[in-house]
Amino acid sequence: MVTVTSEEERVQSIINFFKDYKFHILLVILVIALSIGGYFFTTSFKSNQIQAAKVIYEDWLVASDLDYSEQLFQKLTINFSNTGYSHLALLKKGSDLAKEDNLEGSLKMFYQLKENSDGYFGNSLINGIARTNIARISIALGKFEDALVVLEKYSKDEDAYTHELKGDALTGVGSNELALQQYQSALEKYADTGLRNLVELKINNLNINE
Repeated sequence: MVTVTSEEERVQSIINFFKDYKFHILLVILVIALSIGGYFFTTSFKSNQIQAAKVIYEDWLVASDLDYSEQLFQKLTINFSNTGYSHLALLKKGSDLAKEDNLEGSLKMFYQLKENSDGYFGNSLINGIARTNIARISIALGKFEDALVVLEKYSKDEDAYTHELKGDALTGVGSNELALQQYQSALEKYADTGLRNLVELKINNLNINE
């Protein structure tokens, strides 16, 4: 037996459906609307943040007054800490301080850069640069354990330079066997002859001291 449904019955069934599930439908619509609104708000907010940070960064680069320059730097790195311009400012200042032989000041900048670029929503490239510089400066200051801590994140797929830095830090704490392993890994990954020669020299020095 075939049941024939009239147009009127079909319309009524649709009306009944919306009556029965109106709360759920409204909830879904609300969630979608909030999601879309949140996305556009976040996008707009980020865009405004980046533009504001860009202006402050450019002003900071050309500022001649030291006090004003410091005010701009603090504003940029604190209020806009998640932007690329804040990262660039910390990277530049950290590098400049290192060139001036102010290693402690430079270390502070790179630690701040690491903190600002860390985490799931951070910048892995900038974070890697920060960690490498922290390790390099810490080793120069004799803070070998600090260098090992900051490099601990890179336990796999390390590049040659990270292996070399770990070797330097391990040598500093007296773990010569582990240092030798790191130098050997660096030697295998380095393609540059000059860098390979430097690592070979470090390996020879370890063997002599054993």
